[in-house]
Amino acid sequence: MSTPSQSARAAIILYSLGISGFLIVFLILAQPLGMRFDYGKQENLQLIDIVLPTFFGYLGAASHFLFNANRGREIDDQNVTMLRIMIHGPFIIFILAVASLFYAHNVSLRPLLATEPRIDPMEFTDLSRYLSVCLALLAATVGIISSYLFGSPPKEKE
Repeated sequence: MSTPSQSARAAIILYSLGISGFLIVFLILAQPLGMRFDYGKQENLQLIDIVLPTFFGYLGAASHFLFNANRGREIDDQNVTMLRIMIHGPFIIFILAVASLFYAHNVSLRPLLATEPRIDPMEFTDLSRYLSVCLALLAATVGIISSYLFGSPPKEKE
């Protein structure tokens, strides 16, 4: 039977694998998909450098947890709902925000028709900054929670 903490660990692993896999494939295929990155400057690879270490960190903690004799902490029953919200909420916000960012970046750099209102282009530095803000949400929530879920339990006082 799975505990709430174990379910939270599994969610972190699944989100991290899914987001990492999607971003790797998407950013490799970005040029054929029509994304407007400067490939001479390897902007698509720079985004991989910015985003993936966060998710690889979660996966590394999970890998260490599997072989660690000190199994992470369990959550009190009264906090299970809050744990679910604190795990799923930031990942869902991240996914929606990143999809919106890539859409806005791509649309803002396309040629406009004469009848369309002017749109300021989203430069690569702006895109990178917004991605960092999205990652900050994960660091402030999931990063801290995962350190408890995958870390060693507190030592009992003797």
